Parts: sequence; structure tokens; C-alpha cells
Amino acid sequence: MAEEVADAPPDPPPSLLRRVLRKIWWLHSTVALAFGGVAMLFARAGLAHADKVMIALLASWLLLFVALRFIVGPSNRRDDEGFARKGIRVATNYVIKQFYQQMFFFLTPIYASSATWSFASRNWWLAPVLLVCAVLSTMDLVFDHFVMERRWLASAMYGVAMFALLNVLMPLVADCDHLAALIIAAAATPASVALLSFSVRSVLSPQGALLTLGMTGALLAAVWTGRVVIPPAPLAMPETAVGHGTLGSYECMPSSSHQLRDDQLDGLRCGSLLREPGGLKEPIEHVWFHRGTEVARVAPERVSCDGDVLVYRSVFPPDKLPAKPDGAWTCETFTLGGQLVGSRAFVVRPKP
Repeated sequence: MAEEVADAPPDPPPSLLRRVLRKIWWLHSTVALAFGGVAMLFARAGLAHADKVMIALLASWLLLFVALRFIVGPSNRRDDEGFARKGIRVATNYVIKQFYQQMFFFLTPIYASSATWSFASRNWWLAPVLLVCAVLSTMDLVFDHFVMERRWLASAMYGVAMFALLNVLMPLVADCDHLAALIIAAAATPASVALLSFSVRSVLSPQGALLTLGMTGALLAAVWTGRVVIPPAPLAMPETAVGHGTLGSYECMPSSSHQLRDDQLDGLRCGSLLREPGGLKEPIEHVWFHRGTEVARVAPERVSCDGDVLVYRSVFPPDKLPAKPDGAWTCETFTLGGQLVGSRAFVVRPKP
């Protein structure tokens, strides 16, 4: 009868030094998260240095390209590696984390301010995704032992950051409209992610090139058809209002009305207060909806107001007023390329 195999001895408990180091890593993660929260408060000020941010984006991609192939990840780890190589890997991981943290914490408030935060909107999802990525990049134990150990995951996170960052920076650096920036970001991201995930030879092979082109075409088609769910960052609309009646002598934004009577819709108008570094990059339009159906599309006019804000106002065409105007209304602001900037809902009720 075969002898029973003795159970393997349990793993020894971690040493005091290892336990202390683990606590230090979590403390560092907490400090990094707090620093990222402070950095978010000043993110829009960084848009004034868009050209330098573009250089940092290129530098981070080159560093990640070298690191994933020669320094970090299970394929680059050896059983007999010395202290110097381990130190290089730890230092490289740290620098890469800083790039991830700065990009995601820089992008989150910009997309949050450009999104339309309402249950009827569909373009608010990107800011929470960026925030989750930002928090993950501050968690050292998770980032070092999970994200950087999986090249596809590190590349995918970088792809999200690169797409979002190019979408923000191109209107500022190249002075192009938001739809063009969206197309450039979608065209550049798949090839960049492919070169981070696979070898250059694999990407440039016939099969790899065909797959990369296919993914690029798929992403371009997705952003073209779904551009309404991607906010036109860094364009933001901090205020919008709907008013009616006689136009005031010094009126800039309409008086804010949430409920109107159906016999008092004369002079029905919508105002949008916009902010964008360097000025508005493309025209906007007001789209009026009644009970979910589009009833008018109007090009608003620029209103001269005090300060550095941009205010656009449109008057609803009286000939397009429905015979029964009562019900839910919405004035939505879109870029000419079809991206949602913001909306204002109001209700028209029958006269008593």
C-alpha cells in the first residue's frame, strides 16, 4: 500500500518588515489619492498649457512602450535577478503610475464639467470611468501586482486615457472643432494600444495590420454614431435658462422659468452660458423638444454680456408652436457636429 503523502507545511507568516512595507504602500496610496483630489481642483488651469500636456502624453507612451517590453511584467522577471534590476522595475512602475494618475485626475473634472448630469442625458458616463481608473492608479498594491502584470489591461487603461486626452487637447493645440478631435482620437488610439499590447512585428504583419485597421474602423464608426454620448470637452455649459415675455433692456440670460402657462409663450427663448479655453471652436444650435419629439432647430445668436463668458440665445419660432403646447419641453444645446453640450427642461401647463 502506497504511503500517504504528508501535507505540505503551511507558509510561514509574513515578516515584520513585509507587514510594515505593505502598510507603507497603503499609506502612500492614500496620500496619492488625496493629492489627486487636490489636483482635480486645478485641472482646468492646466488647459492653458495644452502643448506641454501633449508632450507629456507622448513621453508617457514611449516610457510605457519600453517598460512593458523590457522592464515590467511577468515575461521580464527572472528568478535570479539582482537588487538593481528589482529597483529599476519598482522605479519604472512608480513613474508609470504617476503618468496614469496625472492623466486621469486631470481628465476627470474636465469631462465632469462638460457632461450633462441628468437622468435624460447619456453623456455623463465617461467621467465616472475616468475617476475609477484614477483611483485604481493610486492603489499601489493593485496597480503593481494586478494591472502592470497584465499587459493588455495596462494597455487598455492607457488607451482610455489617450482617447480622452486627445479629445480634449486637439481643439486647443490644433484649433479644430470637437468632432474632428473626436475622430483624431478614435483613429490614433487603436494603433497605440496595439503597439503596447503586442510586438511591433505582430502589429505590422498582414494579419496584425488588418486587425488594427479593423479595430480603428470599428472605433471610428462607434464614435461617429455615438458622438451624442461623448461630451465635447473642454467645452462646458455651467448655466442654461428658459424664459418668455418681453425681452429686457439689459437681459443677458433669460429669466429662469421651470413652469409656463400655455397662453404666455410669447417670446419663448433659451439661453446657454458657455465656457471654453481659447473661445468657442464651432457653432452651436438649440434643439427644442416637446414631449420627446423635436419641433424646432434654431441657430442661436451671440449676446454681448459682461465678463469673459459666452452667451448664446435663441427665440422659439412662433409658427412651429404645437396646437396643444402643454406638456414636457426641453431646450438642448448641441455642437454643430452633433455632441450634446447641455439641456434645460421645463413644463407648459394649461391656463387655469
